[in-house]
Amino acid sequence: MKFFALIRKRKNSAAAAKALSSPAPLIPEFEEIFEVVTELLISDPFDSSEDSIIQESELKEILLTLIVGLREHLTKVFENPSDQHKSMNQVGKDLELAGVKPIAYTQWNQSPIQGLAARIILRGKVRTALFGPSLALVRNTAPLRPEISAIVESATAAGNNVYILAIDGLAYAVYEVSHRLQEIIK
Repeated sequence: MKFFALIRKRKNSAAAAKALSSPAPLIPEFEEIFEVVTELLISDPFDSSEDSIIQESELKEILLTLIVGLREHLTKVFENPSDQHKSMNQVGKDLELAGVKPIAYTQWNQSPIQGLAARIILRGKVRTALFGPSLALVRNTAPLRPEISAIVESATAAGNNVYILAIDGLAYAVYEVSHRLQEIIK
């Protein structure tokens, strides 16, 4: 019996020495990558009346304005931003890279389910702008145009986030944002 105990002790001490001499295993690090896959802006979503036509440049300014409000909100909140916040922020980064500038807003609000909302002044009229998940905004807008519905369906099938920009109850834009993890190689 002592013979087997001696062999077992030697194996255990050899394994312990090997563990001490070998470097600790590397723990991989990952970063989240958010990417705008699809962007569709529609200047005249309903009846082509003068009040409902909004140029693409104005739509981008409105959208960036809502996202600037989100960034201000996140600096005041002491918790990690959600994936929804991060993917919305990616839309804002893309707009800023394109040279878009925000406009003034009032009564900004954020809801995890509904998304972002604010009152903006556009051409002398106060309007309500919403930017949020497609499932929430489908209930809060007039029927979606076929182009927007097609993007919502394909993006949902692909597992991507889909956000709609609505102004005064009309859907003007849709954004599809992908989300993936990527290993950081050092």
